[in-house]
Amino acid sequence: MTDTSEERRRAMLRTAMGPVIAQALADPAVIEVMVNPDGSLWIDRLGEGRGSADVRIHPSETERIIRLVASHVRAEVHADNPIVGAELPSGERFEGLLPPIATGPCFAIRKPASRIHLLADYLRDGLILKAQVDVLAQAVRDRKNILIVGGTSSG
Repeated sequence: MTDTSEERRRAMLRTAMGPVIAQALADPAVIEVMVNPDGSLWIDRLGEGRGSADVRIHPSETERIIRLVASHVRAEVHADNPIVGAELPSGERFEGLLPPIATGPCFAIRKPASRIHLLADYLRDGLILKAQVDVLAQAVRDRKNILIVGGTSSG
């Protein structure tokens, strides 16, 4: 696909999502944009956490966005296949749900990480102890399995 057609696809999806969502996605501090089944729009910002945008998106508009993204990735989304996951042309991850799996159409758009955090960053910020860094580094050298558990966006 040419750069021009790729840019048009990006612009079409941003326009279809409306100005509030497009503006949020353009903000470098925003890491996730979510529309709940009740239509409430939530925005997750670095250093601030998740908060209401005080905006409601009509269910038909939310469903239209979900169907547009599905069409964009040549996927079907309907009551028998109510989940669509996709990577948007600009790199964000999209997950959309339709009834009956959710009480109303909803979706989340997660932007790619703006930076990779190293163990040294966690140590410098006091989020991990030197002894813990040493144990993790040795586990990596020994090619051990490591399980990291935490909520989405918890770091």
